[in-house]
Formats: sequence, structure tokens, C-alpha cells
Amino acid sequence: MKKFHLISNAHIDPVWQWEWEEGAAAAVSTFRCAASFCREFDGYIFCHNESLLYRWIEEYEPSLFAEIQELVKLGKWHIMGGWHVQPDCNLPSGEAFARQIAEGRRYFKEKFGKEPTTAINFDPFGHTRGLVQILAKSGYDSYLFCRPDPNHLTLPAETFTWVGYDGSTVMGQRAAEGYGTGLGHAIDAIRGVEGRDTKGLPNFRLWGVGDHGGGPSRKDIAAIHTYMEECRERGVEVVHSTPEDYFADIRTYLTENGETLPEHKGDLNLWAPGCYTSQVLIKQKYRQTENMLFSTEKMYAQLASLGRTDYPETEFGEALYDMLTVQFHDILPGSSIRSAEEMAVRMLDHALEILSRLRARAFFALSENQPEAVEGEIPVLVYNPHPYEVTGDFECEFMLADQNWSAGFTMPSVYKDGVYLPTQCEKENSNIPLDWRKRVAFRATLFPMAMNRFDVRLNLIEQKPIPDELALGGNDPEYFVYQTPYMTIEIDRKNGLLHRFAADGVDYLGTGACGIHVMRDSEDAWGMTKISWKDKIGQFSLLTTEESTRFSAQDTPLSPIRVIEDGDLRTVVEVVLGYETSRAVLRYKLSKHAPVIDVDLIVHNCETGKLFKLALPLALPESTPAIEVAFGEEPLRRDGTECVGHKYITVTSPEGRRLNVYNRGTYGASYENGLLYLTLLHSPGYTTHPLGNRRVLPTDRYTDHMEQGERRFSFRITASQTTATDTAREALSFNEEPMVLSFFPKGGNTSAAVKGDTPFCTLSGDAVVMPAMKPCDQGIAVRLFNPLNQPISCGLSCPLLRIHTSLSFTPYEVKTLRITSDACVPCAMDELQ
Repeated sequence: MKKFHLISNAHIDPVWQWEWEEGAAAAVSTFRCAASFCREFDGYIFCHNESLLYRWIEEYEPSLFAEIQELVKLGKWHIMGGWHVQPDCNLPSGEAFARQIAEGRRYFKEKFGKEPTTAINFDPFGHTRGLVQILAKSGYDSYLFCRPDPNHLTLPAETFTWVGYDGSTVMGQRAAEGYGTGLGHAIDAIRGVEGRDTKGLPNFRLWGVGDHGGGPSRKDIAAIHTYMEECRERGVEVVHSTPEDYFADIRTYLTENGETLPEHKGDLNLWAPGCYTSQVLIKQKYRQTENMLFSTEKMYAQLASLGRTDYPETEFGEALYDMLTVQFHDILPGSSIRSAEEMAVRMLDHALEILSRLRARAFFALSENQPEAVEGEIPVLVYNPHPYEVTGDFECEFMLADQNWSAGFTMPSVYKDGVYLPTQCEKENSNIPLDWRKRVAFRATLFPMAMNRFDVRLNLIEQKPIPDELALGGNDPEYFVYQTPYMTIEIDRKNGLLHRFAADGVDYLGTGACGIHVMRDSEDAWGMTKISWKDKIGQFSLLTTEESTRFSAQDTPLSPIRVIEDGDLRTVVEVVLGYETSRAVLRYKLSKHAPVIDVDLIVHNCETGKLFKLALPLALPESTPAIEVAFGEEPLRRDGTECVGHKYITVTSPEGRRLNVYNRGTYGASYENGLLYLTLLHSPGYTTHPLGNRRVLPTDRYTDHMEQGERRFSFRITASQTTATDTAREALSFNEEPMVLSFFPKGGNTSAAVKGDTPFCTLSGDAVVMPAMKPCDQGIAVRLFNPLNQPISCGLSCPLLRIHTSLSFTPYEVKTLRITSDACVPCAMDELQ
């Protein structure tokens, strides 16, 4: 007898059109009703996921929580999914997805003794292909989702085998009808799918009331039980079921009939691409939280191995809770109300403050046995959290021993073991017109996973150096020309944009690079009616000298293009632009030691109904751009469709050239006809949801819009060869920056056994990255990832733990290892919690 599986659930958004307190109230009342129905109706099973909601029940109604525990033991209540929340399934990094899963599974195993094998994400707007490997290595064999529907994504079948970047597989099932049914109308929805052609496979239907609790109703369950009797007489077995039972039934059918499912080798996108950009402040702070959490954990792995501190599990747990909660699919994508945006920023700031304190504690502990400073020198300590050398420009501020009221200027220079490093003194963050506070930038190569020591020497010169713009940019009336042995830069004096970026005589970027293009947008926070933004209606242009002077708050004329810093390290050019009443400040940091441009952008946005994109016209012929995603890399679509990714976009050409673009919290991008766009922001109203021809916003009052005011962005553009395979490493170090601090250590025992300046862990080669390393119950847990679409090997060395091993990786493979003294063994992905 063929089975028809009915899966009862209640989709509860913890936050959306409401704040979390209302979400908690809905969860308590919904769970209370569901528990009552489980007791009342024989055979009825209620299914629910998201450990966040169960945490709320445990805290706010403990007696109900105890009842649910009993119902789970009786098989009347099913722990479904097993994650902390239903997160956005594109924006978190691969490591952050792994933590989302591990934390939820840890909770459900501890409280209920359950470890689900079907992952569910009913409401997220799309799903990265990188999830497949994470699922398969975290104890899952199947995945149940609703979006995108068939109008937005064609699949080989609604039931299919989903294949990951590394070749991992899970069974996938789309519930195209959605996760909910109208209150009292579940039976109508169930009857609506009873006759569909399932190609012999079992049938199923999700049912319940969604979005704000509600779940099952007594009327619905009674009608379903009557329907079950009717179907039994017709030879169809309709059962209250669970996702695991449904997929088990599919596997039984396939085995008995010698059949296999069609494969899908791709992501599950595209719907609501506006969410790749909405509420960008949340996205940027979320990225900061990921970066600081994972880099601080690495510091504590070294400390734990040195026996210098206990692992602060409670504090890390609080920060992790905040980060995982903000991953929720109406918070991180930016589709919630303004107060929810404020709540998310508050939570992330809470996490960042905890992590800031933890990082400082670790930093001082790792620097404890550094030698005392030599008289007249100022120590600068830099901790590199990565298991490979990091070469870059590092910045540090410090105070002089005393205020200098003389006419001279104190010039700092940075040394490593007595050897001068390229250094320059730049404008400090404060604005006190006194030679007292210093900001020094210097170029160095850092030892892997170690505290690196530098020393600043001071020299009193006659006056502060002033950049000579003519000497730096030449006397070309059209272009500011900047040349080093590594690159040629031309900045158009008419518009302030890059006219040329070349390295080794090869052009990488063309005319108009770093222009801010303005696209027509709509009042749709999700972008659910779009897949691209191509209707360009304007562009930020160079301000006049009068406008530049006024915007820059100066009382003497100030050119809209100016050199503001120059030294042995780099030249910094500042450009001010405007569009209608909005303004932007572009700062090009032009390296003198590598083909690298850092682009810092400040946007003062006063626009609504518009979307801003940073334009990068590619000069590489027949270029192919790809974007980093969770534990993988995805080609950008070539038709201008909005795409989503993480820390980098890499562009390669058949001639063997590579252009990398790194970011710190910009997720949306598009590409068409040689023009690469990075999507900066868009400004619809909050939770503006199109419904047919209905007007979205009220016409009788002012309505808040997103992204009003100042927003900041940071990018790095590099040129290299395609033979260079360190793109992922560079992107990670651009995000998880080494910690820099001027600190006078007390001195003491300087033996290598107790010092933090001995490399704790190293990876050979130049490709494999280490997304995570942290103390665990049985030693140190390590996550390694091969970001290349080719097999590679690398060596892993932890001398302190007597570990020296060689590892082989298949394309895009993730390895999770547990390291103890003399032993390095593989383990399940969700064991790194």
C-alpha cells in the first residue's frame, strides 16, 4: 500500500514583523497547543526544529519543556532538522554553517537524546551548494526545503540527489507547495496534492499554520483523521509522519525497484537577491563577528596547548549564540522591521565586545614573555592567527612618552630585529593639533600562528612631511599617473576614477573603475520580483572645488582629488563624489611594494528607491569571474544576474592572468559584458513586501527607509598570475586581520616552550586554509579546506604537540581533525562545536 506522509509543523519566525519577545510568546503558546494535541489525538505527531525556540520554552515555561521531553520519548513529538535556527542559506561562511548545525545538534542530543538525519530549511530564500558537504559530514542524509519554487529554479525532479562541490551527496526534496496551510483548511491543501504524479515515489505534504505560530488546529486534525479513513478504503495509507520516515520510505522504494534519483550539481538559487544587500550594516557586523570569533579561537588553541589558560567556554558560547541567532533568514538577509535591525546590531555588538575582551586576554597572555623594550624604542606586537606567513601593511597607533610642543615633528620608523621596514607616519584617528599621538603603517611578513615583535624608533625632524602631488602624480593634465616597479595606476582627473590598473605591462582594469553607478530600484526589501538591477539612472560624479570644500568641512579651497598620505609604504589618494544630495569619499591606497590597491569607500546616502553598485570594468580579455561561497567557488553568471558570495571574487584570463577582489562584508555582485559590479546598498522601506498590484507604502506619512546616512566599505584589488593559488588565504587574512598593539612587555622567561612567538601551527603549500582551530574536550579541533577545484596535498605541523603529518585533499574537500599529543585523527564535522 502506497503511503502518503503528512508532516505537521508550525513555522515560527523568531523575528520578522515583530521583535524576539513576541516570537518567544508565539513559540510558547504554539508549543503548548501542539503538546495538548499530541496527548489528545492517537497517532498524531508534531514536528519542530530550531533549538532557539526550545531554549525559550526551557527558560520561560519549564513545565511545558518537561512535557515535550516526555512526548519525544513517546514518539508523539519529533525533533526535526536539528539546527539552532533556520538561517539564511547563502550568506554565512562554510565554517559558520558548520557551527549553526553543531550547536543545534549538541542541544538536541543533550536535552532530548536525538540527532536528526534530515535537515530542513523551509523558509530561507536559497541554498548554497556548499551545504551538501557540510550536511553529509554532520550526520545528515537528506534535505527538505521549499524555495526557490519551480518558477524560479528548474530541477531535474522534485526528489533528487543533491551533489556538492566535493562530490558529497544528500537526498533533496523540494516542497514547492510551501510549509503551511490556512487555519482550518489543511485538508483542502492535502487533497490538493493527493493525486500528483510522484513517479512511483511516496507522496507527502507539509501542513500547519506558519509565520507567527499557530501550528495545527483541532479542526484540522479531526478532518485529517476522517480523511485517513476514507483513503484507507481506497488503498492509500495516509500517516502522520516525520521527514526521516518519509525519506526512509523513498530509499525503500528505490532499493526495491532498482531505481536511482536524478542528480542536481548546482546551488538552489535564485530568489530574492535583494537580500544579498539589504540592511548592509547587519551583514558587515555579522562578517566582523565571524572573523573575530574564529581568529580568537585560534589564539586560545595556542594558549591551551601552552597550558597558559582555561578555555572560556561560557563567554565563547554567548558570542556564538548571538552570531547564530543573527543568521536567521529574516535577520541576516535584511527582510525584518527596523527594530529587528537594531536588535541584530545590538546582538552582534554584544558578541564583538565579548570577543574583544577574550582576544585581549589571549593577546597579553601570548606576549607575556616577550623581552623588555630597549631604551628609546616602542614595541609593536602583532599576532598572526593564520598557519602560514602573512605579508602585508600593518597599522598601529601609540602615544609618545611626552607631548612635543616644539616646532619639530616626531617621525617613527619600524624595525624587525634591527632591520628597517618600509614605514610611514599617517594621520592618527584623533584630531588634537599636537605632536603626541602617532599612527604608523609598515610592511612586514608575519610568522605563522605566532606573536611577532617589531620596534619603533623615533627621530625628530624639522616639520611634518607634506605629499608633493605634482611629484607623485606627474604633470599630465588628464591623469594622475602613479608608477612603481609592480604596477601602473592612472586616475582620471575629470572624474576621480581609475582609468588604468596595469601590472607587468598587462592591463587588469579599464576606464571608469571604482565608479559608483546608481540603478533604479523598487520598494521591495527582498528583491523578490527581480533577478538583476540593470536600469542605470545615474552615477556619482566628481564634486567641484566649492562643493568639495563645503562637504569636507574646510574653510579654504580643497580640490576634490588630493593626495593625503605618502611615504615609503604607499600613496593615498582621496576623491570626493556626489549624486544629487548623496556624497561619497573614495580613498585609493596605492602600494609601493606590490600590485595592490586598497579601496576604502564612505557613502553618505540620502537616496530612496535606488541601488548603488561599485563598477570594475575588466581589461583582461575573455575573463572568467568566480565568487567564493561556503566551502566552494561558484562562477558568476554572465548575464548581469545578481549573485551571492563571500570574501572574494577572482577573475582569470586565458593568458594566465588573475585579478582578485577582496571585501569585508559585501555579498552581492553581478557581471555582464566585461563589467564586474559589487553591490553596495539599496534603500527600500523596511519589510516592504509586494502583493500583486497593492501599493506597498502608506501615502499619508513619512516611512523609514534602509541605509540612510553613512555606510563604509572596504576592498582590496590585486593582480597576479593564475599559477598563484593563494587567493583564499589572502581573502581570509584580509578579513581575519592580525591583531596589532603597541605594548611594553614585562620580560621574563624567553624559552621557546613558553613564548607565544614560536609558530604554533603551520600549513605547507599556498592553498589550503584553516577556517577554524579551537580547544575541545580531547585536545585541539582543526578544520582545513582545499579551496581549489583540483586535488592537492599539504603538510600540517604542530611542533608543540609533536604533530607532523601530510594530508591529501580532493577538490573542495573539508577535513575536520582532532589533534592530541602525537595523534591527529579525523572526526565528524559537527564535533567541532
